[in-house]
Amino acid sequence: MKYADLHIHSSYSDGCKTPEEIIDSAIKNKIKYISITDHDSISSQYVTRNSYDDLVIIPGIELSTEYNDMELHILGYFIDIENDDLKSLVNELNVQRIKRVEKILYNLKNYNINLKLDDLDIDHTSTVGRSHIANAMVKKGYFDNYKSAFRSYLVQGKPGYVKGFRLNYRECIDVINNCGGVPILAHPGQIYRKIEVENILRELRCFGLKGIEVYHPSHSKEQINTFYNLSKKYKLLISGGSDFHNSKKNGKTIGSQGINELLLEKIINFKEKL
Repeated sequence: MKYADLHIHSSYSDGCKTPEEIIDSAIKNKIKYISITDHDSISSQYVTRNSYDDLVIIPGIELSTEYNDMELHILGYFIDIENDDLKSLVNELNVQRIKRVEKILYNLKNYNINLKLDDLDIDHTSTVGRSHIANAMVKKGYFDNYKSAFRSYLVQGKPGYVKGFRLNYRECIDVINNCGGVPILAHPGQIYRKIEVENILRELRCFGLKGIEVYHPSHSKEQINTFYNLSKKYKLLISGGSDFHNSKKNGKTIGSQGINELLLEKIINFKEKL
């Protein structure tokens, strides 16, 4: 297990565990630091107000942004969850997510898949998305499993797909920086045009990006080496985490990926100097 797992999703977005269950798992696995980084949501961050003998929880979020028609995800660590601009932003993102889901549900009706928002089993504090629709399709008997439901109707090019609302990457980085956070580019190995990663890092760094998620379950050893070298070249902080949603997604458990104490100290020291 790693010293710090800085990329975990809870049931407040598309994860399977509640924040309390995540905390229990982290303590059981002797992880010292975690960050719950739900998609476009700070609803789970109430747990950061609590103190634990064997665990420190760093406030976090993962925001979906757009860069030259590509989707980029930006992680924000040490965010001020009481910041008005951040609260306003996540509220607007939630409104846009609900609008997208309503459009998807409308599209699905044309294929005799009849679902309502109430069928998605969420509350007003949760971030709603395609994963909730896929789960509802299985629960209602339209599909046998989540993967077939998602791939048959909800990915780009399929009948139910609707493009999601995304922030401009500069706006996203500004919001994180302005609420005292540390913006980190998430899982760069998943960027579609991989040849552009260095160009993206160079540009985002000019607009306030502070780090890169080097350690991620989807990264090969070669990619880890590449991103590590890029972090040194551009003087960026190094982060990492399991990107835990559920153990079935990538076979990883909480704490199975992350960073060591030395790398975490560099992030903490940077934050303290802000």
